[in-house]
Amino acid sequence: MTRDNIFKNTAEELSTQELIERKKKNLEAIFDAVPECLLLVDENLNVIRVNDATRKLTNKDYNEIINHSLGEALDCTTVSIEKKACGTGKFCETCILRQNIQKVLKTMEPVHKLEFQSKTLFQNKEQTPWFALSIEPVIIEDQKYAVVCLNDITDKKLAEKELLKTMEIKSQFISTVSHDLRTPLTAIKEGLDIVLEGLTGRVRKKQKKFLELAKRNVDRLSLLINDVLDFQKLDSGGMKFDFVSHDVSDTVRQATEIMTLMAKKNSITLTVDIASDIGEAVFDHNRIIQVLTNLLSNAIKFTPQGGSVSLEAARQQNEIVITVSDTGMGIPKEDLSRIFERFYRVAGTANQIQGTGLGLAIVAQIITRHNGRILVESELNKGTTFIMHLPVNPLPEKS
Repeated sequence: MTRDNIFKNTAEELSTQELIERKKKNLEAIFDAVPECLLLVDENLNVIRVNDATRKLTNKDYNEIINHSLGEALDCTTVSIEKKACGTGKFCETCILRQNIQKVLKTMEPVHKLEFQSKTLFQNKEQTPWFALSIEPVIIEDQKYAVVCLNDITDKKLAEKELLKTMEIKSQFISTVSHDLRTPLTAIKEGLDIVLEGLTGRVRKKQKKFLELAKRNVDRLSLLINDVLDFQKLDSGGMKFDFVSHDVSDTVRQATEIMTLMAKKNSITLTVDIASDIGEAVFDHNRIIQVLTNLLSNAIKFTPQGGSVSLEAARQQNEIVITVSDTGMGIPKEDLSRIFERFYRVAGTANQIQGTGLGLAIVAQIITRHNGRILVESELNKGTTFIMHLPVNPLPEKS
């Protein structure tokens, strides 16, 4: 081999070595730049490598973490308080981090985003931390290792706890205020009825007009309170359902009879078609009447005088399908996906038609609690159709 070839081979070897070193430094830089805590742990559960986020979380220097046991590196109860070797303490067998690293090293299958609150690690911290744990198995030079990712989610968990607390306070507040409002409203309504009936003396035409206006607003406020209470109960899971076998035709007829007077008053033709073989189904009779009267009420309110509203009920295999259609103003396509949201009102109707904006949200929740579904079809200035599907038996069969 000539001297030139020797120098050439040496240069190539140096170039390859430099390239390897450069890649190594790049990988180390990437490893250190990851914002979550990363640890490389061997089969003996000793920490071989960590990134800067781990150093900051532990508040230690690298030499206090690397080549130390997992318990020493992360200040576990066994090492910090019991003064024992990692793996020999009374909490070691129940340590979630230790259990999962051992499991991954044994099965070589990863663990992803396991949330846990560690009561044994990080004894140097004032607050017991929460983590999202992910572990990936790797083989380096024929040796098994685990790459452990610890994402500190303590702030997120505290925020969730505060949110739940706030929601509970809100729920209690709504319930208390609504119940407290009901009592005086009932008294006001009864007082107005007594005066309107002339039991306290003759009522003049102009006086009657204002008294009826007051009564309508009391009724509207009562409806709002009832809707708010119902929605609050549904939202919190506090509404009780009485699932019993009922004659579907009887429930549908009761609902339509309730709405007949409203339809006549608004000069709307209300037609009902119930299949003769509809039979019985398991549902909450009162809640389904609430759903049907809500859908019929909306159909009547949003249909101009002289229009029509129809209700059809039939049995299709293991479902009861009830359709409520009207020839009203219809719903714009852009609003269809949002009409079951709480307090949502279709643009342009809020000032024309009275309502709480909760009715359809309550309908959707009641149907969901029956393991059913509700669909809507609509065309502007032609009308709207709601199609309700209820399982014949929404309850799981007892084994």
